[in-house]
Amino acid sequence: MIDIIKAEFQKSKRTSTNKFIVITPVIAILLSFSWGGGQNGAYNWWYAMFLPGMLAIISAQVITRERDLSYKGVLLYPQDKGIIWLGKILYVSILLLLTSLIFMAGIYGVGLVSESTISLKANILASIILVLTFLFNIPISMFLTVQFNMFVSVLFNIAMTIIGVVSFDTNSILKFSPYRISSALMAPVLHILPNGLPVPENSPFLNGDMIIKDTITAIIYFIILTLLTTIWFRKKEVD
Repeated sequence: MIDIIKAEFQKSKRTSTNKFIVITPVIAILLSFSWGGGQNGAYNWWYAMFLPGMLAIISAQVITRERDLSYKGVLLYPQDKGIIWLGKILYVSILLLLTSLIFMAGIYGVGLVSESTISLKANILASIILVLTFLFNIPISMFLTVQFNMFVSVLFNIAMTIIGVVSFDTNSILKFSPYRISSALMAPVLHILPNGLPVPENSPFLNGDMIIKDTITAIIYFIILTLLTTIWFRKKEVD
């Protein structure tokens, strides 16, 4: 597995992937800072648009590199094809962690040069939660890229994330969507709503009882989707 992950990093050396995970959080922070959004605005831009878009793109790039070679690299690799699929998911997961650390450091820097509205503790907790609740996007994005293309993968994930942000407090069937978990948990953690406004005092959105439960739910979604797509990819390669 480690060799597969190392191979993915080698493949990405001459691509835009490594630059992308650095540039995207920087742009999100600079955009919010230039518009006067501060730390709150940067986080809203990050989890509502930049992070899901970037994650879908780098997940799709992992597959697109293989498609351009007609999957010869996968077929010739002396490993079970399911293990290779898992290795790619872990590779993108590492990139997700790295870009989140860059964003977290950037948010802390913003607080040093301007008004700090988010404590370091809340910043760290929010970053951890976003990583764990966005993991499920990876197998979905990779699957959609194999079945369709990068455009469909990115469009689907951004659209579903926006729907999740808009319906974060819904009682409809959308409350079961994993795409709403991240935005819903940012309210009790950062004390800001998805529109960037502070959560009113005594608001039920400040109740943090669901943080652990919803985060674990998102992880379960990730595990299930990873297992299903791994089984699917193994069979697909055999056919």
